[in-house]
Amino acid sequence: MKKIIAEFFGHFFANPLLPLLVILCSVLAMVFTWDGHSPRRKVGEPEYVRTAIPLNVTAVSGTTTPRSSTTAAAASASASTTTVFTMTVVSATITTEALTTHTTASVSEETTSAESATEADTPGDSTEERPQRPQVSDYKVYVGADSPNSSYYQERLVILGDSIAYGFNAYGYIPREHNVAAESMALWNMGNYSFDVGGGSMGAIDAVIYTDSPLIYLSIGMNDIFGYTTDDYANKLYGVAQQLVDSIPDTTVVIGAITPVSANNYYTSNDRIDSFNSAVASVVEANGSPQILFFDANAVLKDPNTGALAANVSGGDGLHISGSSYGYMLNAMFNMLDAYDVKTRIEAHDSKYE
Repeated sequence: MKKIIAEFFGHFFANPLLPLLVILCSVLAMVFTWDGHSPRRKVGEPEYVRTAIPLNVTAVSGTTTPRSSTTAAAASASASTTTVFTMTVVSATITTEALTTHTTASVSEETTSAESATEADTPGDSTEERPQRPQVSDYKVYVGADSPNSSYYQERLVILGDSIAYGFNAYGYIPREHNVAAESMALWNMGNYSFDVGGGSMGAIDAVIYTDSPLIYLSIGMNDIFGYTTDDYANKLYGVAQQLVDSIPDTTVVIGAITPVSANNYYTSNDRIDSFNSAVASVVEANGSPQILFFDANAVLKDPNTGALAANVSGGDGLHISGSSYGYMLNAMFNMLDAYDVKTRIEAHDSKYE
């Protein structure tokens, strides 16, 4: 065998064209079999790691008269004053968010107790069984918020919107079952998306209605600002909020302003975003519904010196925001909900679950 191998290599290298031919064939084989794609990223591996330095925010209070309502109760309340909070970025400091993980143990205990009570009823008992809250997956409870009702609000919060709104779920602030937001979703293409929040696949609006949530955050528009005029956008956005209010009695829909972008971003300007947000605020004010509120999320994340997205809460691409940004928005929004006494309406809605 050794002799055969030695004779083979002797004849092979004796002719200089044979090794060259082998090399050329190998190169051609690699060229024609390469699929043109770079190595794929592992599933679940992030493209890059985002780190954020949170900002300190302060609440500037003032007094205002609550919006009028067609109901007698709201009309009598219009004589009182309510404190409304405006969040302003004041400085950048390195802090750590206080987060804890919510579990569904309490929900399971409530469900077990309700089932036991139902089994204990006599056969002739005509008492109707009350609906039970649907169980949800774990999420981070933002315990660093100023409002004493923060966990109460967060437990019920359902998000409807685009990729920026999706961050509430992506960074763990709401459970998957409360997320009706997706990348590239806009008012103009909302009908093309479907979600499963526990009842099977359904459209975005139907999915939110299915949750029967007493608190909905509507945040969408970054993908719409080149397809609508400011007035058309504001009226269509308000129409979505009104549809939710019509379908879920005693719910509160908070319309969030479009968040700011970095000064050097490639997509749009903050002046354009501000004009759209101003139009939405005007429409909400003009309609005066106590169940549809405007929340200036833009002011929470904007650098007051530049008018652009504050560098320390930027997601890195000039458009999206960091994980810590969602904590600041929740903090400011919860303060606003307290100012409008939204908890009372939520309690009225939730009374059917007691």
